[in-house]
Amino acid sequence: MTFLAALKAGINEITFASKTVAGDLMLAGLLFLPEGFDPNQTYPAVIFSPPFNQVKEQTGAVYGRHLAEKGYVTLVFDHAGYGDSEGVIRNNENSFVKMDSIRDAISFTGTLPFVDKDKLYGLGVCASGSYMALVATTDKRLKAIATVSGMMGNQASYFATMDREMVTGLIAMQNAGRQKAYETGKIDYVDALGFEAEIPAIKEGAAPSEGYDYYMTERAGAETYPNYNHLAPSFMLEAPMLADAQSYAPYLYTPYIGIVGSKAMDPASGILATGPLTKNYYDHASEPKLFVEINGASHVDLYDKDEYVTLAVDKMDEFFRQY
Repeated sequence: MTFLAALKAGINEITFASKTVAGDLMLAGLLFLPEGFDPNQTYPAVIFSPPFNQVKEQTGAVYGRHLAEKGYVTLVFDHAGYGDSEGVIRNNENSFVKMDSIRDAISFTGTLPFVDKDKLYGLGVCASGSYMALVATTDKRLKAIATVSGMMGNQASYFATMDREMVTGLIAMQNAGRQKAYETGKIDYVDALGFEAEIPAIKEGAAPSEGYDYYMTERAGAETYPNYNHLAPSFMLEAPMLADAQSYAPYLYTPYIGIVGSKAMDPASGILATGPLTKNYYDHASEPKLFVEINGASHVDLYDKDEYVTLAVDKMDEFFRQY
């Protein structure tokens, strides 16, 4: 049976070629197709890219299902070195390799005869908000993009919030990790988001962070998704620190919708206050654009809580259909 003949409505496990700076690799994906899928018809399509260090079965699968219900062909995939995809260095948040892989995902989707090439869209969540926006700045195959809980300004997240001594110290640690890997052939993997440091306090009754509650529990951690790993190479921040979509916001020239949770707008809330990063990107982005707050949602709520994901997908669907 040919690849196209085997496709069906719902979830399809697929692979596609990625020709990135990481080499020629095969990436594993989930292709979500709408109910009543007919390969002789054409459908709008969405390329999804996930939050930091995620695999396709986590946030991507949630959005893939919701978007398919709206009639979109949706490609969710493991980036190089993640999940079921090839790649020698595992779980490495190399922003520039990920951006190239997004472009390959766009190219692959463009080969599908049932995809309307004039209705091809991008969706990036958290770290991939910045990646998707940067890709769309120079890839006009995407007719519109959406970000959800987007980390849109990494310059603000690192250089603008740390003094010279602090930021250069952080960079030096990353550089040392790379040097060790080069000299020994062994990569040190670290708890990049600091979840393990929370464990003693949680055992004493402290409330976990919303990141811990998502990544380190049955909700979306390794016990539910065995391909997921919260550890990352000790040098992984070198690339993300440079992936700053904010700098290019005025030159996007592609329709943009930025979606955040209302609880993520307040830095004093004690939760991930990433909303201002998206708002600042939106304020400087070219027209047309739309900024949406999902009332009552936090940054991580928009990863997988259906009551909030439904509202976010409704908004992006309305926006995409204009373009």
